Amino acid sequence: MSAPPAKKKSRKGLVALVVIVIAAIVLVIPPALAGGLMVPVSKVVFKETTGSLSATQATANVSLITAYEYYFSVRSGGMFRTSDTNVNSNGNTTIKVDLKLTNPSGATVDLGNTNVSGGIGTRTHTIYLSIDQGVRVSGSYTLSIDIIASVTIGGILEVGITPVVTTTTFTVS
Repeated sequence: MSAPPAKKKSRKGLVALVVIVIAAIVLVIPPALAGGLMVPVSKVVFKETTGSLSATQATANVSLITAYEYYFSVRSGGMFRTSDTNVNSNGNTTIKVDLKLTNPSGATVDLGNTNVSGGIGTRTHTIYLSIDQGVRVSGSYTLSIDIIASVTIGGILEVGITPVVTTTTFTVS
């Protein structure tokens, strides 16, 4: 009759051990991957209008956030995010946004490109740059944003629009 209570104790101990191991992993891994508890994040925002293909000057704000916030919130949302500000369905557009980051030592890193499709109009683009993109050390960084678009109206006429380049510089201290 004394065997069942020992088995219950053993299971409770195993469950407690699993919970402790999982908690340790969640607490240790993000700072280990980030190289510290705090990481710099630059949030770059600009608007682009298809049809006339114009872009506002990109603005960058740098902040320090915890490695946990970075890995569980910012990074999981993606580096490049777009929201329609004033888009209509009078035509269709395909936009290619190419990103290049120059770091404090002068090396340029190609961050790749993002394709956006939809109606003609204005969109707000937000780019998050941090340790995954090479923003690790103190100094001045420059982000070059090349925008290429084509517009199709009525399914018949397709027009390639002259590319637009916008840049922004931000400093990590």
